[in-house]
Amino acid sequence: MMAGSSVTVAAAAAAAFPVGVMKPLSDISREASQIHEHSIVIDLHADTLFLVFMFGYRMTTRHHNPLPMSPFIFHVDIPRLREGGVTAIGLTAPVIPFNILRRGNAIQRAIEKVDRWSQSMQTQLVMARTGEDILKAREEGIPAFFLTLEGAHGVRGDVEELAAFKRHGLVSIGLAHLTRSPNAYPNRRARWRDRRLPRAGYDLIEKMESVGLIVDLAHVASRSFLDAVEFCKRPPIVSHTGLQSMKPMWRNISDYEAKRVARKDGVIGVVFYPGYLTSSRERSLECVMANIRFLLKVVGDDFIALGSDFDGWVPSMPTDLGDVSCLPRLTDRMLKDGIPVASIRKILGGNAMRVIREICDGIPARNEPGPGATD
Repeated sequence: MMAGSSVTVAAAAAAAFPVGVMKPLSDISREASQIHEHSIVIDLHADTLFLVFMFGYRMTTRHHNPLPMSPFIFHVDIPRLREGGVTAIGLTAPVIPFNILRRGNAIQRAIEKVDRWSQSMQTQLVMARTGEDILKAREEGIPAFFLTLEGAHGVRGDVEELAAFKRHGLVSIGLAHLTRSPNAYPNRRARWRDRRLPRAGYDLIEKMESVGLIVDLAHVASRSFLDAVEFCKRPPIVSHTGLQSMKPMWRNISDYEAKRVARKDGVIGVVFYPGYLTSSRERSLECVMANIRFLLKVVGDDFIALGSDFDGWVPSMPTDLGDVSCLPRLTDRMLKDGIPVASIRKILGGNAMRVIREICDGIPARNEPGPGATD
């Protein structure tokens, strides 16, 4: 146990949320519940801060989505992070991802605003800048979040700007989102599929890595994606995606792209929206599991993570994975599928933590590529 102020913080958190760190679900096994509770659980991507800063959404209140299949929003809040046994979640900075709306210092202002807001949430939700911060918050029994930027629109890309972003808590930057940026082509339009990564994208990656920011390749068009991943000297992430082999569509990455990320020791966050995961009518967490099983065959267990896209305005979530409190069901299903416990722990958060620790904490990279990382 940590001494002094840490005990005080933990006590305050327990008083604010007397339900405990994790709420057992009646439909999962005791073994799965224990595995989940004692694992690091990290979700790489959710858009909840848009609700907080644009619509006054209260993170301290337990919300309920009244609509079937939990469409669009109402997926994440602090009570449900605790009930779901979540160690940390990546929350996107609340700034609109279009060049025209990111003029001046819009990104810096948004990041600073989140930083100030986080100060008022310290006993309930910790803003983590490093993996060590995440582990410390876990020891104190408090969920953590790390700040991400979805789309490099409006990023100048000089070292001073990126260092300022990092000081105020930014952990990762996605090179593209829904529209083209000077730094990368998004995968939203077929005509951009074969466009090479712009020179500005290479420069941005180099400077991000120099200041300790994670490169996120979600939403990046195929040719730009491959150019970027080959150029990366540190592990990149794909924070939230499906697989084209499971659902052929513009939004998803190919097997080859997944293997190249693994070759760089990066991680691939499996998105939860069924529309990106399956061509069938399956709408349970089975579609998430099918993509996890597929990735286990393609790249192995060292490179798989979770990237829900909760509160991302997607049309639905799996019927039995409708919000962040339901994550123990995924652990239960992995266990029932015969996935080894060590692999389950990696998928739940161990792999994501490895990348965060390497880039944000300066933990040395592994010397050898992991299994499944071959062409």
